[in-house]
Amino acid sequence: MQERRRRRRVWPWVVLVVVALWLWCSREAPLVLGTFNIQTFPHETTDPGAVAGAIAELDADAFAVQEIREPGKFYETLDRASALTGRRYAAALTPSCRGRSGGRLNVGVVYDTARLELKDYRALSKGEACPTGQAPASLASLQTTSGRAFALVSVHFDPGGKPEDVARRKQQWRWLTSILPALREEFGAQVVVAGDFNTTGYLEANDERRFIDDMVEEHALQLPTSTLGCSEYWQRDARVERWEPSLLDHMLGSKDMSLGTPQVLGMCAELACETQTAEPPKMGSVSDHCPVRIELRE
Repeated sequence: MQERRRRRRVWPWVVLVVVALWLWCSREAPLVLGTFNIQTFPHETTDPGAVAGAIAELDADAFAVQEIREPGKFYETLDRASALTGRRYAAALTPSCRGRSGGRLNVGVVYDTARLELKDYRALSKGEACPTGQAPASLASLQTTSGRAFALVSVHFDPGGKPEDVARRKQQWRWLTSILPALREEFGAQVVVAGDFNTTGYLEANDERRFIDDMVEEHALQLPTSTLGCSEYWQRDARVERWEPSLLDHMLGSKDMSLGTPQVLGMCAELACETQTAEPPKMGSVSDHCPVRIELRE
């Protein structure tokens, strides 16, 4: 009799444990997002196989890309990356509003069709030249197989360290932060911005970084990539054998998002973001930028 009562008391707990385990196992895995500026892909020393390997290492569900010069060759490289990862990558690209007509680079979003469906995509800045204060930008509206929706925006801010370059980027930050609320309302979903923000001197905590920090705080945003050691290498003076790390690539989202710890890959990870006295070998074959990834949780 006592044994029977004991069993009756134990069974509800067994059921609760089984249900809890089922709910835990059925939870959707976090989305892995990224960004990768693939330097004027492809240029004369680009190794498509090495680029495919870098994309495979990134292993993201969706990631922003910049500087895609030949979309056809990029799609072929995505096929190679898909074969390496077991993913099924596709890309939604739009021509940059920067540069000469007929020779424009593309910005856009790569996504794994095995996990994500493309609902919509479009350029956020259009025309023969970027409107004043705007930067090349492309948005992709995506949805997981379980119905979770989000939008990923790829941006490519103006380069350069001169005061006028910084002034243009400040305008681009104002434009970007001003359109985010409308995008969130339009798509009824979280919006993540990723790309090459060209934050020159960011690691030195200069005036531009202070401006960005203020913009992030003012608009209730977060910039988790601010903690990275670098995302790019560059040679300040062509006469000097010295390649310095820089932090140009970022992931931006609203403060209420659950974003994980960002991770930089490729040569930046391999070289630990330390200054080099010889050109990093992957600068020529892959890119001067490194892939960056982060988790977007529920």
